[in-house]
Amino acid sequence: MEKYDVIIYGCGVMGRKTAQALLKKESLEVVGALDIDPELVGKDLGEVLDNPEKLGIVIEKDPVALFSRVKAHAVVLTTSSHLEKVAPQVRQCLEAGLNVVSTCEELSFPWKRHPGLTRELDEMAKKNGVTVVGTGINPGFLMDVLPLVLTAPCLKVSSVKVIRMMNSAKRRVPFQKKVGTGLTQDEFHEKIENKVITGHVGLLESINMIAAGLGWKLDEAVELPPEPVIDDKEIKTALGKVKPGNVIGLTSIAFGKVRGKEVITLEFCANAAVDEEYDEIIIRGEPNLHQKIIGGIHGDTGTVAVTVNTIPRAVEAPPGVIVMKDLPPPIAAL
Repeated sequence: MEKYDVIIYGCGVMGRKTAQALLKKESLEVVGALDIDPELVGKDLGEVLDNPEKLGIVIEKDPVALFSRVKAHAVVLTTSSHLEKVAPQVRQCLEAGLNVVSTCEELSFPWKRHPGLTRELDEMAKKNGVTVVGTGINPGFLMDVLPLVLTAPCLKVSSVKVIRMMNSAKRRVPFQKKVGTGLTQDEFHEKIENKVITGHVGLLESINMIAAGLGWKLDEAVELPPEPVIDDKEIKTALGKVKPGNVIGLTSIAFGKVRGKEVITLEFCANAAVDEEYDEIIIRGEPNLHQKIIGGIHGDTGTVAVTVNTIPRAVEAPPGVIVMKDLPPPIAAL
């Protein structure tokens, strides 16, 4: 069995969850860790996990020094949702000849939003013989790769719709803040307008991945401004009790059109009052297909799993910036 050595770049919530998952894998091993938080740097990685134990892996802050000393197959990069912010970190990894698997949402299909930067990273990755891939549960699987896979038994496809309905109160506190929990409606709109909160990141990346996978040339791909979700009763969350009329989450909608017709629709709803969680995919074509995942897939667990299970695929892939639709679908790694 092939074994892959991995460096964790970013020891925040998702980085730590990924490290914990990797520790349980026979085919994957954590050999290094990086972060810039002074409260984390210098600590043993195992000490900041849910079940603290010494691993003999010290969290370091200098990527160049670590990469020159520790040999690895890949880096799991979990530092930001935005490609321009992670690009310098990706470059460091590529210069060291390391494959990159990142939870950066904009990296899941970067060619449309950041064509110039993506070309640069693609050329650099090819020069160094390594792969860069952005992934996670969404974008990276649930609202793009899975719908594409489900079109396999279709002779033709006329439209794809995906709905993700999740209870944000079950998610980590940073996510609850990200969807505006506890804000007044005025505060919500102000923070959205000023990009203080962004809601879900990656709907357009998923739209463009589906279109590219199906060979559709979209006239336009549009993400509507997130809309606040409110309730007429008090809702308890990890951020405290939310008064009636204040924000308990949001709904984001994006769509892609061909010849004026909406052919791809993505609806993302996360709020603290969702009773029935589910993930739903509706494909119109020949034949029609309708899949509903009862209970939905937990965002954090799903992101960690897809990220971890993508590592072997990324290491084995041709060099360059790769998107998930172009990799063999990941399966649970041993």
